[in-house]
Amino acid sequence: MPHIRRHTALVTLITLVSDALILYLALAAAFWISFHSPLTAIFPVSRGIPPFSAYQEAFPVILVVFLIVFKSFHLYRRKTYFSSSWHFFTITKAVTVALFSLMALTFLYREDFTYSRRMLAYSWLFSIAFFTFSRRVLDNLETEIWKRNRRFRQVLLLGGGEIARRLVKNFAENPRWGTEVIGVLGLNGDVDLAKSSDVPVLGTVEEFEEVLRRFPVEEVIITRLDIPHSRVLEIIVLCEKNLVSVKLVPDVFSILTNRVEVVNLDGVPLIGLRSLPLHSAWNRFVKRVFDLAGAACGLILTAPVLLAAAAAVKLTSRGPVFFRQDRLGENGKRFMLYKLRTMPVDAEKVSGPVLPVRDDPRATPVGRFLRRFSIDELPQLWNVIRGDMSLVGPRPERPVFVERFKELIPRYMSRHQVKSGLTGWAQVNGLRGDTSIRMRVKYDMFYMENWSIFWDIKIILLTLFSRRVHQISRRILPLE
Repeated sequence: MPHIRRHTALVTLITLVSDALILYLALAAAFWISFHSPLTAIFPVSRGIPPFSAYQEAFPVILVVFLIVFKSFHLYRRKTYFSSSWHFFTITKAVTVALFSLMALTFLYREDFTYSRRMLAYSWLFSIAFFTFSRRVLDNLETEIWKRNRRFRQVLLLGGGEIARRLVKNFAENPRWGTEVIGVLGLNGDVDLAKSSDVPVLGTVEEFEEVLRRFPVEEVIITRLDIPHSRVLEIIVLCEKNLVSVKLVPDVFSILTNRVEVVNLDGVPLIGLRSLPLHSAWNRFVKRVFDLAGAACGLILTAPVLLAAAAAVKLTSRGPVFFRQDRLGENGKRFMLYKLRTMPVDAEKVSGPVLPVRDDPRATPVGRFLRRFSIDELPQLWNVIRGDMSLVGPRPERPVFVERFKELIPRYMSRHQVKSGLTGWAQVNGLRGDTSIRMRVKYDMFYMENWSIFWDIKIILLTLFSRRVHQISRRILPLE
């Protein structure tokens, strides 16, 4: 819509100007703290102080490189949601790539141009901090502008049900969509549509032409693909004639996955599923090297904690220090998982196998402490080194529960296409213990289908340093 495009262009322009100012401010701050701040008394400058004018002359080149890199990282793409963690990690990657690119360009820019390594380090830190803060401020400003906007795109939903309710809720909660749902058209045979809908029911799909004449519809979203195919084509033609845009909620493949691939076979399109990123031999190699390095460092750094915890377990309850249990990993292969024991040896003698629950009464006092801080999971670093697990991935489950869940939960076994993890995207979003298995599967699949080594690093940092992790926006992955 023209007003939305104008608004988007204005926000993009403001963001570009803001980024230019922020970059200049970051360089100035880095120059000051490197050469003129009280820190120079502690870390004196040995090679003289370069003039700031040299950096000012180079600033146009620096700005162009930053803008190109930021665009390649989609930092100027209009977003209808805000995720602090996404912005922070994306900006960190973009700033790092931009600075390395500038280091390479210094060989081409000017032969006599040199840069201070001290200033480079401070520029990296200040740029990340300033850009992250400015994006948060701009995002809040844009949200307020949209809230005060009196001109929203008028949308008509074709078909009720759960998907329609989600759309209405998301449009209402996020003004940056710039969308107002004016009503819904049900299918013949829909029961109690008015009771289940939060917007007016304007009629049925068969009355679409009349509704299109009566209301200022700018966009139509078809949420139910059980509408007859011929009728859908008629609706699309009518919308084109009236300059109304049309969107369809994809059917089976998008409900199950976003890994849809279209292959053209002699003019016949075939729809299938793309392979997962971790099916690539190179990606598996990178992840394995990262796992070995991370697990080895983790075992070395946590050795004193492990020893103290093991001693506490041994001194306070009868039985072995370590707890071993069969789990299913990649490709359904069984492996022995190691943990510090947190319950009495015969905890399941009466109850039989049960799923873990929060504040399990069977846990020993020491066990409750270990569970609270996930110290009991540290021995699984050995599982990572052995190759049974990865640092990040879907959490492994016991075979008895896998047999139950695979019959009840769609795509549950798809989690076993990659190695199980010590932590995962579901876990850092609060899905652990006695939480919804269905939601865990959806988070696990989202991780598997969008894997990158940077995402693994992000999940590990969130696991280590954030006890109350920012929940992923339901607008990115609607799970309720």
